[in-house]
Amino acid sequence: MRSTASLRPITLFGGILVAAATLPWLGADLGGAAPGEVARADTPAASAERVRFAFWNVENLFDSEDDPTNPGDDEYLPANGWTDERYHKKLDHLAELIAEVDPHLLGFAEVENRRVLADLLQHPKLKDKGYSIVHRDSPDKRGIDLALIYRAPFSLPNPEAATLHPIEIPKPTRGVLSVPMQANGHVLHVLVNHWPSRGGGEEAVGFRRSAAQVCRSVIAKIEQSTPGDPDILLIGDFNDDPFDDSVRKELNAVRSKNAALNRKNVDHLYNPTWAFLGQTDVGTLYYNGDWVWNVFDQAIVSRGLLDPAGFQWVDDSLSIHAPDKVRDHLRRPKWFRKNNRSGQWTEGYSDHFMIHGELQVAPAAAG
Repeated sequence: MRSTASLRPITLFGGILVAAATLPWLGADLGGAAPGEVARADTPAASAERVRFAFWNVENLFDSEDDPTNPGDDEYLPANGWTDERYHKKLDHLAELIAEVDPHLLGFAEVENRRVLADLLQHPKLKDKGYSIVHRDSPDKRGIDLALIYRAPFSLPNPEAATLHPIEIPKPTRGVLSVPMQANGHVLHVLVNHWPSRGGGEEAVGFRRSAAQVCRSVIAKIEQSTPGDPDILLIGDFNDDPFDDSVRKELNAVRSKNAALNRKNVDHLYNPTWAFLGQTDVGTLYYNGDWVWNVFDQAIVSRGLLDPAGFQWVDDSLSIHAPDKVRDHLRRPKWFRKNNRSGQWTEGYSDHFMIHGELQVAPAAAG
């Protein structure tokens, strides 16, 4: 049965948890219930399995070794304070939060290469989870890529089908990573995004519209090759809010689930991330271009995810993971970077909060 419940307003609250140790891999396991989570939707029918997805822009996750082919990593070398100890401390912090949320599928933005993901998944909090990596090198001038990790019940029967779709703009950028995941014999097409940044003014607005058009092209190809309504999940850092034209008009991701379900609106997507808007001091990052809260990190679903066949979106499940420890004294994301003016390091987590939500997956077909 389709749920017609609207997404309730989300309230974030902090929880206190002992910080990760400064030495690599020390400290007790902090996994389990996630401080700062919102209430969940009602439990689905027992026959449906629930899976959790997440997305996180992890803010320049570079290793500490020089890659001569990547000038974008020069800032993240021991000579500039990015030591191996500091790199492993960042891995500590990332692993801590990932273990708390415990997703079955997690999209990343701003990872340097496959190696940093392999190092992350060797962390004691994650190494027994059974995660696999999907990574594609991008032409981005900063040397940062998109990636995805997944664990059971998800599988990727054809790894070659994971594709990085380029965004044709003058400045090399990340593209859109599409990955056809499977669980219980059902296919979930995941599109991981990191759209061009807001640097560059009006020109950059056009770049993000180009990114939206690439997404629409990928979605159209999936729809053409899939009978019925395919299950498509878009996650990422869109560098725009849900109400901006690139998301609302070019991508056609709308606030109303009923509008997305109406077949007269042939290409509408449903954007539950709208529920974060209009609340005081709520967002996924505090953008330093305007010094205001934004919701650039979003989850958007196709019409196929609004029916019970295959995968189904769980209403009210979308959450911003923002416990106290990932916030600074002004409640903003506590980043992990050096202040270029003072030379002092803030060793937090990321300049973005993680988002996560849930899907139900139907049992495998009989026979």
